Amino acid sequence: MDQVEINAVTLPTSEGQIQVLPGHAAMIGTLETGVFNYQLANGTDGSGVISTGFFEVKEGIVSVMAETFELREEINLARAQTAQKKAETALQGAALDEHQFRKYQLKLQRALVRQQVSARDHPAG
Repeated sequence: MDQVEINAVTLPTSEGQIQVLPGHAAMIGTLETGVFNYQLANGTDGSGVISTGFFEVKEGIVSVMAETFELREEINLARAQTAQKKAETALQGAALDEHQFRKYQLKLQRALVRQQVSARDHPAG
């Protein structure tokens, strides 16, 4: 996402969720996989999925450097469901080393969060 004017952004961080509003103190932190929410200056709300990375708040600007960053409308629900199944299958394999296990845990977590966010646009029933 390019630079846009926002009223508020909520990010999933290693310290829990934080909300950044105009005038927020400068800070740097680490991001965790999860849902982010924002409100544009025109009042439009939006959300998406973000995964591990870093953020910085400085002089009224929030910068995000993340492994993945997807707006809700960019999420492909079927692809997220397929990714979940693949990750679950891989995690059941006994031959995974610690690095591979963590990799598939993160893939599963991203797939589940994508489905959670996408479900807001595609209610069941």
